[in-house]
Amino acid sequence: MSQRFDDIRDYFYSRNSSDMDTERYVNLTNEEGDVYLEKLNKIENSPEKTFITSNSLFETIAPSHAYYYSWSIIFNKKIANQYLCNYIVFEAMSLFSDYGSYEDHTEYFYIPINKQGLALLYFMACHQFDLSERCYPFIVDGLKSTIIDDFKDLEVQKLGILAIEMLASENNQTIDWDSMGIPFDHFYRDFVKEALYSKDEKVLIDWLNALCDNHLKWSARSELVENESPLLGYEISEDYQLLWPFEYQAVKNFRAKHGLSTPEIDHPLLKTPMAIDHRPDFSQWQAPEWFYPLLDKLIAINPKISFVRDLFK
Repeated sequence: MSQRFDDIRDYFYSRNSSDMDTERYVNLTNEEGDVYLEKLNKIENSPEKTFITSNSLFETIAPSHAYYYSWSIIFNKKIANQYLCNYIVFEAMSLFSDYGSYEDHTEYFYIPINKQGLALLYFMACHQFDLSERCYPFIVDGLKSTIIDDFKDLEVQKLGILAIEMLASENNQTIDWDSMGIPFDHFYRDFVKEALYSKDEKVLIDWLNALCDNHLKWSARSELVENESPLLGYEISEDYQLLWPFEYQAVKNFRAKHGLSTPEIDHPLLKTPMAIDHRPDFSQWQAPEWFYPLLDKLIAINPKISFVRDLFK
């Protein structure tokens, strides 16, 4: 996989550099959010529109903050804690606003399984297990209430399978993907069964290397290779994700939570600048002035997400 790593790394650096105008980038990111905030201010007496527009807001701005955080590490060798906190909060809120956005409060959701999986893995990679644990019941209820026909054109699922299987294992639950008609890559389910709790270092190292190899395999060079598209199952598609071994980090932190150590592996992904411990410090986080008023509005509409008030502290 060394050649594949070189290809992904070269693609990343061909699109990103230390010359980025950071002030302009931050301004553009803020302007993206302002568009949706303006829409929210114009919504009257439509709980569903409020939730859906909020979801669009968070889903739009979260990747921009993750990108700036990763750019700062890769090119400036600095930890931009504010941006990591922003990313975690906005990514979580994109899920919570989706889970609570329907009038009958049925836990049916429209964010694709793979995107939910990516979010869950990032939460775990950044030690935010309270977030992944809060998401899990919504996800299980959502899967139960879906209609099989909704999945008939679905690409083979990967990272969502890994994340949900990890959380299911903690709850001694089994997810029957076949009965739901969800096509899935058996590697990710088997990883949880064979490696997640393994104490056999040799077995674990082999599985962890394969996990990182799959990260490279399913990383999309969308602007260079037509077939490497998120629409065709290349789930790792954002620039900030390409050189970030978040699956390995999620597994390592998950195992530590269960009292298990995880060996370092000799893999090129673990030699990138992003192969560090990512630990947001929310005691230093400055919430945008619009965040808590919007959160209060969403909670008033659907109290099921009232727990969010106590999360980011």
